Amino acid sequence: MLSNKSLIILALLLLVTTLSAFSITDTHFGYRYGALDARGFAMGSAGMYNNMRPAGFVLNPANLTAMQKTLGLNVNTMINRAEDTRMLPLYNSFDNYIDDAVYASNINAFTDFSGAGFGSYAFANFRVGLGAYHAPYASFNGNYREEIRNNRNTDNDGYPEKLAQNDIENEGALLKTGLALAVAYEYADYWNANLGFDFALMNADITQDTNIRWTDWSRQQMAADVVLPDYQHLSKWELEGQQMKIGAAFRLGPRFGLGMTYTPQTTLDLSGTDYTFRDAYRNTPLDSTFVVLAKDHDLPSEMRLGFSYFPRNVMNTIFNVDVEMVNYSDSMDFLDDVYNFYAGVEHHIVNRIPLRLGFQAVNSYFLDSKPGINAAGDDIILYTANKVLTPMITGGSSVKLIKNVVLDLGFGYAWREYEALDLFGDAYYNDKNYTGSSSYVLWPNQYINLQNRGWENPDKVTESFITLNAGLSFSW
Repeated sequence: MLSNKSLIILALLLLVTTLSAFSITDTHFGYRYGALDARGFAMGSAGMYNNMRPAGFVLNPANLTAMQKTLGLNVNTMINRAEDTRMLPLYNSFDNYIDDAVYASNINAFTDFSGAGFGSYAFANFRVGLGAYHAPYASFNGNYREEIRNNRNTDNDGYPEKLAQNDIENEGALLKTGLALAVAYEYADYWNANLGFDFALMNADITQDTNIRWTDWSRQQMAADVVLPDYQHLSKWELEGQQMKIGAAFRLGPRFGLGMTYTPQTTLDLSGTDYTFRDAYRNTPLDSTFVVLAKDHDLPSEMRLGFSYFPRNVMNTIFNVDVEMVNYSDSMDFLDDVYNFYAGVEHHIVNRIPLRLGFQAVNSYFLDSKPGINAAGDDIILYTANKVLTPMITGGSSVKLIKNVVLDLGFGYAWREYEALDLFGDAYYNDKNYTGSSSYVLWPNQYINLQNRGWENPDKVTESFITLNAGLSFSW
């Protein structure tokens, strides 16, 4: 039975465990996007120094004047295919580990859009520029479906009966709408310094709907007075706040470019509601709670440094490398700071067709929490943090449609593997709790022990992401 006190604690825990991104496993900070222009994305999102595309100033505001263009516009679209496979460890009758058995696999697709534009003006050796953009910062989208079936064998080509269906549907993205200002001074040809400042409004509307629904077959197996309780947890969140970023970009002769940015810690206002409902059953009353939630949601500070190398080559070639430090300890004391790596190359075949390849390795944290009691007897929240590395390989090319108008295409494949707790505890499907009987009605094997698995026996989760990125750019 879930008491009112435990439901309130559960609602508080959801403050830090429901912001899922593409997959349902908690990432808290969302699934961060890389470079928003398709060219930068195809080069592994390495773009601290980027004087080629108008959207480059979204990553580093100093790139706005580094382009040395008068006008620029960019529109970009992204399609992400996310595959999530969850496995549980399989043991034989002697408790020996055999293998991991897949019990749920989900494939979903999500889309996002961005746009950016700028104008700049040069006088003497100086240049000033002003830009604006609207783009997603992090995704909290995710869908998950899990079918609960009993343990009837598959003799005579039969299939185990479906007892219940679990669904999680998450929607929402953290968006940025910002202005960038940059100034530049040119010392000589291929020697210039650019300084930029970015101020953006951030907001998100996030909805999470979690359901457990028993099937008609399960209800038909029960006596008329037995209730199998359905469950729903509906959370709606809003995030609002501002973020600032400062950047610098330097052209150091015809062969090198250097860029850097610093983003201070950002505190967003989180407000919303949390509703939990579970039907009454047997001698257990209905559980229903509605909680109004309000707190701060902290994004970590970031520092990023990168360089570009333009080798003396018959064919036009560019190498980009970025290193990023994300100070997660700013957000939560028990998290360690991480370093991310981005690299890419662009090589022009016969100086016309660009071929781009890239790689990135990005660290993120998955958070798990549970209620606890401190030494004074007060209710507290205990956290478990799991750092996960997500590598990605990228590629792409571009086509010049007409003068000053370019279509860029990017492709990315990312993957990761980690351990996580079961999303829906097995004890909920123990029909003895609802019938009061000493034997199962829905489970043919009477010797199984349905109980929730903890970290001593977690799920193994593998995820893969295929991303297609297309952008249309105009510069003059």
